[in-house]
Amino acid sequence: MEPLAPFGGTSDEMKQVAAYLDDHGLYTFIRWHSVMTNPPLMISEEQMAEGFDIIDGALDLADRAVRS
Repeated sequence: MEPLAPFGGTSDEMKQVAAYLDDHGLYTFIRWHSVMTNPPLMISEEQMAEGFDIIDGALDLADRAVRS
């Protein structure tokens, strides 16, 4: 399976993933086809679950790009 973005580049799909994460308040670092985030040291289980829900929504966008 091909990555969503080529090595050293980006793609429209990864730009959509990055925009979704940003729009939902999860600040990340997107590099090629990887998403990195750094949660605070003090975080509640509810906040962690909210972050994972946001990531899950972004991954739905990525899944659609791979399946089409």
